[in-house]
Amino acid sequence: MTLITRLFALLLACSVAMPLLARADGPPLPLTIYTDEWPPLSYVDNDEAKGMAVELVNLLQQRLQTSWPVQLMPWARAYSYLLTRSNVMLFVMGRNPERERLMTLVGPVATSTIMLYTRKGEAQRLRSRGAGLSELPLSGFRSSIFVAVARKHGFVNILESADSAQSVRQLMSHRVDLWSEGDSVVDSVLQKMGLPAGSVEPVMPLEQVDLYLAFSRGTPRSVVIAWEKALRAAKQDGSYAALYRRWLPSAPMPMTVERAGLEPVSD
Repeated sequence: MTLITRLFALLLACSVAMPLLARADGPPLPLTIYTDEWPPLSYVDNDEAKGMAVELVNLLQQRLQTSWPVQLMPWARAYSYLLTRSNVMLFVMGRNPERERLMTLVGPVATSTIMLYTRKGEAQRLRSRGAGLSELPLSGFRSSIFVAVARKHGFVNILESADSAQSVRQLMSHRVDLWSEGDSVVDSVLQKMGLPAGSVEPVMPLEQVDLYLAFSRGTPRSVVIAWEKALRAAKQDGSYAALYRRWLPSAPMPMTVERAGLEPVSD
């Protein structure tokens, strides 16, 4: 083999190895990042994604030296992409056993108590129905943990909506009597719709859920682990707490970090 041939072979070997090294040692692979309209955790303001969870994701991206855009879309569509495409992250995701079989979850990044709400002044009347409460029409947004938990508790007359705002409209127009929603977002949803905070009142709590960053099947292990480490560091150095308290001053703040659900694939 001539010297020139040897040099060519060496250069070819390096060109093949360099992308592998970049993947192993460089920043995490690109993600397509989705969220939905769920203030104050995520919402659109002047065509820009904002909210507590959006700020947290951007904070973690600064640590990871990435800048993948956060795209807002209806929850049902984003959830479908999470289940059918690799390298997708969707936030925030309520955790339950079914979802643990479908995705990898990193968090929690927030907590929420799932409550049933009704129109102002009607809660006591509905509570008096006892077990018959589960027969009343209920709204929650499609493919959400709020619908899943309502079904788990025996509610079957469920009208699924596109988002929380549509659920409120269904409630206020008397198409349904109950709205299943997380307590930490109700005031923000009503405010964004131009309704007073007292327009609805709680009927009963269903259960408390932790909220996570969800990664789709097929997302490389190195990507998931990098986000997990970044979240852990943010909780250790106080930056997560400062952000959380600014957005959710009265909500319980989860300080643990775990990875649950599907074990991510090796790179």
